[in-house]
Amino acid sequence: MKARHWLLSLACLPLASCSGVFDSDLAAPQSYVLRVPPVSAGEVVGGAGRLVVQRPDAGPGLASERIALLRSEQRFDFYAASRWAAPAPDVISSVMIDTLRATGAFSAVLDDSAPYPARYSLRCTLRRFEADYTKGSGAPTVFVTLDCAMGRRRDRELLASFTAQGSAKAAEDRLSAVVAAFESATAAAMSELGRAASAAVANEKPASDTPPSEGR
Repeated sequence: MKARHWLLSLACLPLASCSGVFDSDLAAPQSYVLRVPPVSAGEVVGGAGRLVVQRPDAGPGLASERIALLRSEQRFDFYAASRWAAPAPDVISSVMIDTLRATGAFSAVLDDSAPYPARYSLRCTLRRFEADYTKGSGAPTVFVTLDCAMGRRRDRELLASFTAQGSAKAAEDRLSAVVAAFESATAAAMSELGRAASAAVANEKPASDTPPSEGR
């Protein structure tokens, strides 16, 4: 699955000055996507085999298209009149695939609907993907956290377990600035993801019964 790069469009909403800006039953008129630049391939040499990226599992409240915010440690909420262009796990999955392709560490990076056999599998849980207002009034800080496990498919050997995370403070309390902070925080998390996945295959000890061809 190739990431879709749409332009962020339509006017931003002032968060602090408009009534009803958080939760609303109205249909969302604005859709946003993440435009995250791919990580640098560096000196990594490809050919490690195909990797299949499973659609991330979602933490509580993160399975929908709604843009999540945290008002307190116990109070989860959503921005009104706005949403992601797809459920958050799908948005993140697309960015993950583009990131891992850009590392050059794998001969191919596939989504979990691909019919082709793969040597490696990456499964993650999206633990955080929200704008955090718990530090007081003003612009929020966005947190993105993925708990990941990567392994060989043939013998179910776990190669690495790691957390990829990033954070970014919004420049102001406006939706356009908050989305920009989501992009920055996601980019930081993807940088960690790319490094950890590349290191996992670089340090891999091959299984004695795994043939040179792609494991199933």
